[in-house]
Amino acid sequence: MSEPRTVFAVGEADRGKRLDVFLKQRIPGLSRSRLQQAIRTRIALSWGAAPKSSLRVRPGGEVRIGWTPVFEEPLELSIPVLARGDGWLVVDKPPGIPVHPVNAIRENSLIRILRRQEGDEALRLCHRLDRETSGALLVAADRSSAAFLASAFERGHVFKEYLAVVAGAVGPDEGRIDLPLGKAAWSRVFVRRDVVEGGEAASTSYRVELRCADRTLVRVFPRTGRRHQIRVHLAAMGHPVLGDLLYGRPDSDYLGLVASGDDPRRGGGPLRQLLHCARLVFRDPATREQVAVSSPAPADLEAALAGGSRVS
Repeated sequence: MSEPRTVFAVGEADRGKRLDVFLKQRIPGLSRSRLQQAIRTRIALSWGAAPKSSLRVRPGGEVRIGWTPVFEEPLELSIPVLARGDGWLVVDKPPGIPVHPVNAIRENSLIRILRRQEGDEALRLCHRLDRETSGALLVAADRSSAAFLASAFERGHVFKEYLAVVAGAVGPDEGRIDLPLGKAAWSRVFVRRDVVEGGEAASTSYRVELRCADRTLVRVFPRTGRRHQIRVHLAAMGHPVLGDLLYGRPDSDYLGLVASGDDPRRGGGPLRQLLHCARLVFRDPATREQVAVSSPAPADLEAALAGGSRVS
């Protein structure tokens, strides 16, 4: 293991705690699987004991977390640019690419690919799309534009329009979902959200675009910008996004993929959640004029709808 990047001192109040409990208290956002992996590969104890989850920590000692180098094969990928302006650009994000560095993906995150592509290290994200979500993504080219556009997102001044292929037949041709969101306390998946009494206010409108025998294409308009909002709201109404491994499926499906890379979706159906950011409308940070940018529906979304009938 390399030199430690993070060191936690063990105090008298920690006497008798298991190593996994000690670490979970200091890094509450770490999932159980990642915590176990860290103990196996990245933890060293100042008193020389071999790290294991059940080991009791020693007051006066240190728990050291080492950094594991990440080696990536650079992706030969060009990110399409849908529109440009003074201090901004909108790109067409492909599915399967995280927008920012995460876990073992650093140089192959969208923002780093884009910086290399554009030859501009100043580029920064104004908002985020989930890894499996495709479509229009707004990127700032300088600090002042980034501040203006990030503020516009926070205040709800950016209009966002999505396309989602959902399971089942959605009844009403249009509707609105107003359900508060929060952490899914019942779930073993740390990132999972749910409808929670007293949670963050969240509102989503939708309109049915096309119906198939067992699925529906809906155009979705999030009025607020909560994490996983569209996915949670659609699942809450009984129509999860097709291919979504986190919502509308048991925890074991998602945890199995994280732990072993075994994706249960390989048995059939879409291999990613069919959610696509189809349109963004925002104010140009330089001119303050309104800009509208659209992203065409990707091939996998179109293929999932073959044979459907449009709603008049």
